[in-house]
Amino acid sequence: MPYDKYARSLLRTRTEVFLMIARTRSFTETARQLGMSQSSVSRAVAELERELGVALIEHHVRPVRLTPRGALLRQVMNDECERLRARLSVLSEAAAGSGPLRVGIVESLARVVGRRLVEAFDGACSTVIVLTGIARYLLQLLDANELDVIICSDPFNARADLKRRFLFREPSIVLMPAGAMAREAAAVTRLERAHPLTWERLQHCGLPIIRYHRNNSGGRLEEKLFDDLGLSFESTLEVDINALLLTFVAEGRGWTITRPTTLVQYPELAQGVRALPMPEPVVSRELFVITRAAEESPLAARIAAVAARAVAEDLIPAFARWAPWVNDYVFYADADNLDAPGHVAAGAGLPSRVFVL
Repeated sequence: MPYDKYARSLLRTRTEVFLMIARTRSFTETARQLGMSQSSVSRAVAELERELGVALIEHHVRPVRLTPRGALLRQVMNDECERLRARLSVLSEAAAGSGPLRVGIVESLARVVGRRLVEAFDGACSTVIVLTGIARYLLQLLDANELDVIICSDPFNARADLKRRFLFREPSIVLMPAGAMAREAAAVTRLERAHPLTWERLQHCGLPIIRYHRNNSGGRLEEKLFDDLGLSFESTLEVDINALLLTFVAEGRGWTITRPTTLVQYPELAQGVRALPMPEPVVSRELFVITRAAEESPLAARIAAVAARAVAEDLIPAFARWAPWVNDYVFYADADNLDAPGHVAAGAGLPSRVFVL
């Protein structure tokens, strides 16, 4: 029996019914999947609402829709179920002699996803190891059996011995300094007034570009993009971590191309920059949860689910603060069903001038 069923079997029936309704949006389908009568499903929901003293479901709308308080309860219950699933999975693997939880995460996701993993597996593992680095470095650690799971932007498609789970796709954005230096302030003002922003305007904005180093996936993405478009920019500064990138842009040393996760990762540094929409074509990157295929385990699936929930509940909502337009481009996995098609964050479909390198 899968670990989510074990977890639910330890929860009260009303909780199981409510979570299934929240997923299926149907009393009939919930009854079918749980092997209950529809009247029993309705009674379980009514009892839960009466016990809590709040309306959880808009009963006269089809398909079923959760009330704001119902949506909040679902989030709380999912979090608790995730912790329970993780503990049950670890207990089973411990009986089989498995080691500690060992995960590698690219820098731009480490703060958000790492926190979620520590919360989910707290007390369930003897040791939780969370390392960060560029994708190639994390792969080396995976190959050396120093990590069990890595979360990165390179799927390493040439490696048939790896199992990949899609996590999410995010677009690139342009960052300019928000500082008060006269030259930089004038350059930013000119660009903000330019609708839409173009590559030509960036070439002549008066500021150099700050590039990711070619060893970084962001650097390879930029190199491929500029080669394809036949573009060249003045550049005297390259970095390999986002903290330095934001620091140098905020200091007025240049502008850059990055992803919205960079801003969410370092909100204190993001105060010194301004985000602008990237000129078309908008380049996106995809993130994956990767394991060794021969050693795939239920624990790896739980890690992927925790990461997907962090993206959906912590990361994407935070984009609205820094670059609200990007949600039209964001595509993310369903934390409750990682094998199902994902969701477009804004719900309107992807714009046509988008490609993934």
